[in-house]
Amino acid sequence: MGIPKKQFKFSGMIAPHDQLHQPICTAKGAPAPTSAEHYIAPTIVQVTITHPTPPAYSSVLYIPQYSPTVHGEIAIYDPAGNCNGNFMSANFQANNNCYAYGCNITPNTFPQPGRAHGWDLWAFGPINGENVKGGAEADGLVYVGTTMSEVLKFKASRQGTTPPGLLGDGALGGHFVALMISPQGTDSNWPGDYHWARCDNSSGACNSWSQKDGNDQVTNFDFAGQPISDPSTANWTVNQGPVPAPSTDLSPVAPPAQVQSDCVVNYNFYCFMFVPNTGVEIL
Repeated sequence: MGIPKKQFKFSGMIAPHDQLHQPICTAKGAPAPTSAEHYIAPTIVQVTITHPTPPAYSSVLYIPQYSPTVHGEIAIYDPAGNCNGNFMSANFQANNNCYAYGCNITPNTFPQPGRAHGWDLWAFGPINGENVKGGAEADGLVYVGTTMSEVLKFKASRQGTTPPGLLGDGALGGHFVALMISPQGTDSNWPGDYHWARCDNSSGACNSWSQKDGNDQVTNFDFAGQPISDPSTANWTVNQGPVPAPSTDLSPVAPPAQVQSDCVVNYNFYCFMFVPNTGVEIL
């Protein structure tokens, strides 16, 4: 019996085999998909994606949404309370990824950076930090820097500028997130991915962080089970398990003896960003 095709687990991007969250892409002006094409999701959200690279063109995405968007309030570590509990398995955990958790917003679409504002993560080739950051900026996030000292400097510049009583933390007006990138692999067909972690005491010492890995549960540990005090130094290594060796003319299907070592991928810290309490929309 042949070895099945490896199905990778992703933290941010939508896995090719995840049919529940795949958007339908059509040319601009083409007929909308029929309800039968997304018969599970109760709502389909339409967004126009602009591809800036020559030859530039526009397309329309029809994105399945499983429940109305909920904006969270203060970004603290409260999985059962954040966004009305939508990060819990009793509600819509499977439909909200690391980006949703980082932003403290649950659109229930497995959201992608910039998609709500016509940004295409794949317009510039394989996944990369600058493209993911650009998509997040299109959604309303603000670039902060690459060091914790820049985070603290940014915090000091905004501390106390937001009137008390506004949605979220009146002292700062938002919270910090960290972006990690796993680049495309040179083997094993790893296409690359991204991951976000969220600061849960942004108006304080900024040393308490949490994260949601894909459709998994929320946790305040990194991928090695350690508390996250600084995401730039945390462990973001994932063992994806064994993968089949490449087929050859003599062995079109790799027998068990030809299985490669485990596919281990690393998510490398890329930058810190700030999520304002207002003005951020993700999809």
